[in-house]
Amino acid sequence: MWPIDFFSRQAPYAPLLRLIKQFEHFPSHADWDAIGPPARNQQGLAIRFVAPEVLTDYYEIEIAQKGQVATRENNWHDCFNALVWCAFPQSKSAISALHMRHFAADRPRGPIRDAATLLDECGLILPYCDDVLLQLLIDHQWHDLFHTHRADWGIKINAVCFGHANYENLLTPFLGLSGKCWPIKVSPDFFEKSITEQCLLLDQELAHFLNNDQLHKPRQLPPLPYLGIPQWWPEQDDHFYANTQYFRQKRIKQ
Repeated sequence: MWPIDFFSRQAPYAPLLRLIKQFEHFPSHADWDAIGPPARNQQGLAIRFVAPEVLTDYYEIEIAQKGQVATRENNWHDCFNALVWCAFPQSKSAISALHMRHFAADRPRGPIRDAATLLDECGLILPYCDDVLLQLLIDHQWHDLFHTHRADWGIKINAVCFGHANYENLLTPFLGLSGKCWPIKVSPDFFEKSITEQCLLLDQELAHFLNNDQLHKPRQLPPLPYLGIPQWWPEQDDHFYANTQYFRQKRIKQ
């Protein structure tokens, strides 16, 4: 079953909705091939979604050297990964290239690749034009950010889901879900653009950040308990935001 109605009703899936509507059923490898390559890797090779059995090397090496992304059929995690490749092609290619710049079989992954994986799996891009709202996020002032400033969401700040694991988790959400975000300052008129235009601009900015080796460690990616984002959870009242087990206060360094 391909639940287009469900995706149409759920705010977090807005960045993927145009792509989701291209399919009438869970996309097969042939369906992905039919819509054409969504992106190219940084060697210029077209990205293709293939069965994992086709791969003969490490996942990231296959992407970087052959343009092949291992994609299991009828698997939501891999399906959302493919959809994100379509929606944010430059950033996904940049993540692949970053992994390869820091890949070595004879040493541990290290903080740069760990941060890249966090962004890839559970990342959210946070466009904002009001520094006050960003500071609330940094300070973990969740009630003020999500509830007091509820009317500012979509006008002065927003969250655009990038990590494919987030999309999978939001199929059956539960309290405790959290992601890692990368804030990007934008002009106020950014929020007047369509979601497709917004994603295009954010994709360019995020790819630029990654290609210029500005991602160094996981701590650069602030946590975001994303069910607090307006319209991302059905019951968002004062009682909901008072749950400090989910909306945790910022730790004070000793």
